[in-house]
Amino acid sequence: MDTNKNIVLVVDDDANFAEGLCETLELEGFNCAHAGTAADGIRLAAHLAPDAALTDFQLPDATGFAFCASIKKVVPSASVILMTGRSLTDEEKKQGFALGAGDYLTKPFDVRELAAAIRRLLSQKEKK
Repeated sequence: MDTNKNIVLVVDDDANFAEGLCETLELEGFNCAHAGTAADGIRLAAHLAPDAALTDFQLPDATGFAFCASIKKVVPSASVILMTGRSLTDEEKKQGFALGAGDYLTKPFDVRELAAAIRRLLSQKEKK
């Protein structure tokens, strides 16, 4: 991994989606790693200390909310983006933000939009 690039962890049980997303994010200049479950994502996060984590809202072993809360305990500085295949209620969004999510994206989304969201969250983090 190029240590000069930001590390992005993708946590999604759809391996084809995650692999394609990682390939595209690498073309956008990010280092990328993938986990298929929340538990594997947390183990990988503890090892890699990613700058950002993208997590599916529905994982086989946890919700995106649970993953968000867990990764913030392991890597408090990680920016988290929740990816979902459905619209979220205002209450769900508030809950995610309270747990440390920085943004939400509804699938399918434009990868350039995702890359811009990651860069925005990382630049906000640098300003703090």
